[in-house]
Amino acid sequence: MACIQSGGIYALINVKAQNSCLDLSGGIIMLEHSMPSSLHQWIFEHQYNSNYLIKSIGSSLNLNIEGEPRDGARVVAKPTPFEWHIEDEPSFQQAIRLFVPGTNQNVNLSDHGNATPGTPVTLWGKWNGNNQLWHIESIGGVH
Repeated sequence: MACIQSGGIYALINVKAQNSCLDLSGGIIMLEHSMPSSLHQWIFEHQYNSNYLIKSIGSSLNLNIEGEPRDGARVVAKPTPFEWHIEDEPSFQQAIRLFVPGTNQNVNLSDHGNATPGTPVTLWGKWNGNNQLWHIESIGGVH
């Protein structure tokens, strides 16, 4: 596993849109990573079943999905906890995928990895696109 420490604070940076990170400004969208914000800092909490809860530092909302897991479902922030299954991506060094447990649906930067700020983040079935891969960057110690 990509050295995720339970309680650690991380930014999720898209592999394809290299200067863009998962951000909570007006919903889950991509934002330029160089703009510091607590809204793109996430606490990863390891669960007993090896999944993770992922919570925004800036809002205390949880990374979640809109509706049922399917292609195009929006990744959103909700007060309700939601578990994510995290896997290392063997084809790309230091990259992970975030899956809805028990499915092949993973977090995907829309429009094939469009780096424009405000691009929606959705679920999509696993394929070889780098827009589904994420680097985790440690922001600080354990929360």
